[in-house]
Amino acid sequence: MVVFLQALLAMAFLGGVFAQVAIIPGTAANEVENFPPYESVRLPFVVSAVVFVACLQVLAVALGGMLHRAGEGTVFESGALTWTNIAIGAIAAGALVLAWLFVYVTFTDIPSPADGMEVLGLWMGSAVGTVAAVGVALLVFVGRQWLGRAIDQRAELEQVA
Repeated sequence: MVVFLQALLAMAFLGGVFAQVAIIPGTAANEVENFPPYESVRLPFVVSAVVFVACLQVLAVALGGMLHRAGEGTVFESGALTWTNIAIGAIAAGALVLAWLFVYVTFTDIPSPADGMEVLGLWMGSAVGTVAAVGVALLVFVGRQWLGRAIDQRAELEQVA
């Protein structure tokens, strides 16, 4: 099961690379071609998307590291905290990207080919995504605290034995 999950994470990582190199820039180019006023916001959106995908890739690597530890039976050793810290950092960085996007959309006059609903959707989505990402980062942080306690308790038990 661990190997299967690691393979899925590797495929997700590679899919992220493909998205960063081809899909995100290509989609942005198509949108600008269909609606030229988007050119003014193309770069900030492309950079935000590429950086957000990079955060997801770092998270995938951290999860892969934790899965490796699970397979080896070394989850309750201090090295596991490093992977958890990396995961928390990646989630927090993703939240920052979404928060930046929320602020950018709030204060930038973004052209709209129709009634502006896509801009409203982006604004609301970035707000909800920011709150959700912060919530997930906090949950993982609490899990990290529990993991730290479990590691300490295991070390105490090993001293007794």
